[in-house]
Amino acid sequence: MTSFRTALTLLTATPALAHVLPAVSGDVAAAKPCTTGTPVVTAGYTINYALATPTATGTFRNGYQPEPGWAGEHVVGTYTFGVPTPIDAGFAYAQFKCQYYCNSQTSGSFYAKYAGADSRDGSYCHCYDDLLDPDTFVEGNQTLVGTWNSICSGTDMPAKLPEHE
Repeated sequence: MTSFRTALTLLTATPALAHVLPAVSGDVAAAKPCTTGTPVVTAGYTINYALATPTATGTFRNGYQPEPGWAGEHVVGTYTFGVPTPIDAGFAYAQFKCQYYCNSQTSGSFYAKYAGADSRDGSYCHCYDDLLDPDTFVEGNQTLVGTWNSICSGTDMPAKLPEHE
């Protein structure tokens, strides 16, 4: 999947389109991708991102994650957050914290994963410079996960995810 930034760069660099497209400033090219949606409240914590769940949720018995090749290409930040008990509410709090960390990374999406009861890390937070495409998730190794896409605000234009057949 081509990132918003890459597509914008390719379009503005194409000589045949140079006279049709307006000049693009650095601010526009650096804009983070976003989509439409509504913030979600989970365990009392508001996540100001749209939930991005896999298209084929029934096929992932051990949870899901972004496709590793895509994730490696688009990651802009990672962090760990503790998960206080009870675990469900604690993981909701970790996702809440993850969104603010990713906002500081100018990311378009994030993935949070519970590290497991035996881990000292609590949870893993990964921020990406593009939107997560629900059709490209793959099998993971943890069932307590959250995948989120940035919601456009004000004059932001939503990025359309590619259509799959």
